[in-house]
Amino acid sequence: MSFKSLCVAFGLTLSLAACAVGNTVDYRDVVPPLGVSGSKSVAVEAVDQRPYVLAGDNTPQWVGMVRGGFGNPFGVHTVSGAPLSSDLTQSIIDSLKQGGVKAVPATARMATDRTLLVTIKNWKSDSMVTTSIYIDAEAEVRDQAGTVLARNSVQERVVNEGEVAVLPPGKLERAKAVFRRLMDQLLNSSIRDALR
Repeated sequence: MSFKSLCVAFGLTLSLAACAVGNTVDYRDVVPPLGVSGSKSVAVEAVDQRPYVLAGDNTPQWVGMVRGGFGNPFGVHTVSGAPLSSDLTQSIIDSLKQGGVKAVPATARMATDRTLLVTIKNWKSDSMVTTSIYIDAEAEVRDQAGTVLARNSVQERVVNEGEVAVLPPGKLERAKAVFRRLMDQLLNSSIRDALR
């Protein structure tokens, strides 16, 4: 390999590494319109139970990694700077409010007709040549008495292929689109019906 080829390869590696640093993604709008309307009030809470967050290996704002040219990982965090659970709680509240539902964070400690609890057991993306998306989450709706009216879970690993020429910001937007689809599956018709 010539010196010029080595310089080009080194330059490409440095540019890939530079693109991998300081990435963020906005999950505040990841919940699609739920199409729920009615007079019931709903308390919403997303709880982060990711083992790597509970163990202190990652912060609650951590949502994945982008790997540099040598495969070295750089963390990806929420663009808001808030924990992922806070962004998801707000996203669900905003989606319910679109239908006129009175939705509040469960931390507001208001008496509501329904409680929607989303437990996040895994939520991360891992990007280099391709992007792998991991989710393990459960949604549960309870009435005022605490009776479970509906429950659903999603456990998936999705690999976005054909991303060789896509820079990290584009890969993160593609991962976000997958998470949006998976949240639509999690908050399925049985969950939505129980919120009405």
